[in-house]
Amino acid sequence: MLEESFTEKKTGTLQKLSGEYQNRYGLIHYETCSFTPDPLGDEYPELSQKAIGAITRASMALARLSELGDGIPNPDLLRRPTMRREAQSTSALEGTFERIETVLAQDYEPGGDKTGWSESLVEVFNYLDAADHGIKSVREGRPIGISLVRELQRLLVNGTKSDGPQAGEIRNSQVFIGSPTRRIEDARFVPMPPGQNLDIAVRALMDWWNSRNEPGLAVLDMAMFHYQFETMHPFTDGNGRIGRLLILLQMMSRRLLSQPLLSVSPWFEQRRGDYQDRLLEVSTRGDWEGWILFFCQGIEESCEDALLRVKRLNRLRDRYRELISGRKYGATTVNAAMTFIGQPCTTAPAMSRDIGKSYTATRCALSNLESLGIVKAVHGGNTIGYVAEDVMLAVSAAPGHAIDPDAPLLSETRDESNVFGRASCRPRAGLPETR
Repeated sequence: MLEESFTEKKTGTLQKLSGEYQNRYGLIHYETCSFTPDPLGDEYPELSQKAIGAITRASMALARLSELGDGIPNPDLLRRPTMRREAQSTSALEGTFERIETVLAQDYEPGGDKTGWSESLVEVFNYLDAADHGIKSVREGRPIGISLVRELQRLLVNGTKSDGPQAGEIRNSQVFIGSPTRRIEDARFVPMPPGQNLDIAVRALMDWWNSRNEPGLAVLDMAMFHYQFETMHPFTDGNGRIGRLLILLQMMSRRLLSQPLLSVSPWFEQRRGDYQDRLLEVSTRGDWEGWILFFCQGIEESCEDALLRVKRLNRLRDRYRELISGRKYGATTVNAAMTFIGQPCTTAPAMSRDIGKSYTATRCALSNLESLGIVKAVHGGNTIGYVAEDVMLAVSAAPGHAIDPDAPLLSETRDESNVFGRASCRPRAGLPETR
């Protein structure tokens, strides 16, 4: 870590750090420094009118999304694809890559069996387990404190290479971030050392969060908390994913968001370098303004993106009902169609279980949906899957490319002879393909 990059306006203290590590050449001695952030106090950083405006806009965007969430039937149905998108993106930010289509298609509910899965897929779905636990905890009135955060981290690393005695515990070893050589002396940033001071600092941060009670400043509180949490890096693994999950839980705990319909990580993933730079510049130059502007922009634009996606899924739900009603198909077909809103890819056996109908009745419903162009059959080996392409596109489109809520169904934009979904998927011009 470059000591000279820390100016007089740095927001913490540098500490000399030395030690030894073993590599193939033998025992290597190193000397570097670590950074300990100053505790967050009662006073906020001095902010410009521009930053205050950004905080206000982010708060208003959250209010609009929360209002929409309050007014939709069965919001938990829309929660499923939102949280899967967040799980895929927040993991990608940390270098764990799984295709969004794979994550959306996986037949899994929180707490389920992951036997035989790849470690990358386990990590992505561990995030869903942690998020589900966190959301339930906040809804039950639990404060965001050290015990909850430790539980989240334990769930996040369960069954991965980071699982072990340190799972769910504040780290007792030194960590470092962004070293191209994997040597601590070449790291971009070295967080504070383990030990009693780290334990005290983490608990102080949780106490700070729970002492804040000004609704209009909640977004500012979240921005400052996120910086502090990531800078302390309290766990051996999962700090970024836990920190971004806490943003959602903090929104819900402060009643800024009624339903977990917001995915923030795709926005940060698109700007990974800026995200890391803005956090570091608070430490090195005391640039709270730059970080807060960046954070608020991320919240505001993520909310606007979520609004379009939720509206699109609602319109799809309405359009599916219209099409099914027009053919006078029964309740089983309706239930199957509604299931696709939350799970755009499935199989007949999984759908049969989800809607509680016989395999024969389920296959009939899927055939009805295929005839309407709502779903498309996809053949893979001995398995036939079904995908609702419009739902998949609404969920998987990149940030900033959310689908127009009023756009026609893909099947309605094809040639009349192909309107019943027998043709291959060709999205409308200007829309990203579903891969």
